[in-house]
Amino acid sequence: MYFLLSMPDMDGFELCEAVHQLSDLPIIMLSAMDDEETIVTAIERHAEDYITKPFSPRELLARVQRVLRRIGDFGYALDPVIQVDERLAIDFAHQVALVEGRIVPLTPIETRLLFILMRNGGRTVGTEFLLRRLWPGAEVFEDSLRVHVRNLRKKIEPGPSQPRYIVNERGVGYRFYPPAEPQGPSAHPFQGVSIPSLFGS
Repeated sequence: MYFLLSMPDMDGFELCEAVHQLSDLPIIMLSAMDDEETIVTAIERHAEDYITKPFSPRELLARVQRVLRRIGDFGYALDPVIQVDERLAIDFAHQVALVEGRIVPLTPIETRLLFILMRNGGRTVGTEFLLRRLWPGAEVFEDSLRVHVRNLRKKIEPGPSQPRYIVNERGVGYRFYPPAEPQGPSAHPFQGVSIPSLFGS
């Protein structure tokens, strides 16, 4: 989705906040504002990319395709079940992980955090960006994020004190390390398992 930064009823930043309360839809912002502070704020807090006017249709198409390629690294748009490697698979739809054959429920924040990190697999995601995406419009501090990262590591890591998947880039943010050969979407890890029953439905 792409937004204009200047709009009649609310500005683009406010609209981004509203969208992020409902989904993790990627956003590209279009604007004539080319000051550094606005661009940095947009990319760090709200959008996947920022394009200043004037721009060509080819440039817009190229940037949209780049964002889609990045988001599509693990095939999230095709299937909610992702086979990370031989020991870990994630079912985002049911908010569970399959860890060495065990079904491990995830909280909504843990699921969303893992989704954002895996979608950017191999790239560091800034702390401020994660806070804005996980708690849009709320005043939340880095300590809260650390607690959720720690709990998520306990659930999916083979050794939480020496994480394999979720690595801290000190002073910057967190990075999810994908396997050398991405496994892509798969329904096989949960075949024959009644996942909804875990939640009493």
